[in-house]
Amino acid sequence: MDHADGAAGPVRFFQCCEPDCGLRFPVTLADDFRGVCPRCRGRVALAAQRDTAGDLSSAGTGVPRTPLHLLLDNWRSSFNVGSALRSADGVGAVMVHLCGITPTPAQVKVAKTALGAETRVAWRYHPNAVEAAQALRAGGARLWVLETLPTATPLHTLELPSGSSAVVLAAGNEIAGVDPGLVALADQVVMLPMAGGKRSLNVAIALSIAAYWCSFARTVSASGQQSLTASIQHNAWEG
Repeated sequence: MDHADGAAGPVRFFQCCEPDCGLRFPVTLADDFRGVCPRCRGRVALAAQRDTAGDLSSAGTGVPRTPLHLLLDNWRSSFNVGSALRSADGVGAVMVHLCGITPTPAQVKVAKTALGAETRVAWRYHPNAVEAAQALRAGGARLWVLETLPTATPLHTLELPSGSSAVVLAAGNEIAGVDPGLVALADQVVMLPMAGGKRSLNVAIALSIAAYWCSFARTVSASGQQSLTASIQHNAWEG
């Protein structure tokens, strides 16, 4: 997790002095800290401190920006949208398309989870996801739909489009899935392999994994290092 966005500046770590508790916890400038343990209300002592102001400030320097669009088709959860905006910022997405009933950054819960990413990532609202996808494809972009259909192709087995063609990566509603109209338009229907009992991941997590693969797979392939693709293939977690 990129903690630096949410806690720029000094962070102090305290530990509860009560033997039956021993809770260790961070306190940022934004916290309403009362000087007692939040678990047992006992005495606390300063255990460590650090300054996060410069954390990861140049981590993305030199990383090529992939022409990637994210399309959120009728998402319900404001928190999922905020998470997707943070991931979009992380991969340098060109645009996030918020469609249908998907909450926008105008809603407080979206901004709370996005932690400022909503001000750095370009986003656009569309009432109709299918019409938005049609317009993007007409402009030369390729539509990749993330969905657990029997005909879906594992993402890690594909090659990204050559040249400067943009990829629109679409993910659908948390319950209903992707609109069939988007599936019909798709150049590729892709999925993330699952090794456990669940058939799918949380939609924001799944879209984030796929977005990072689409953004950095070419860089990894060009350098001869396959660790990123391998990790996407073999590791999955549920959120």
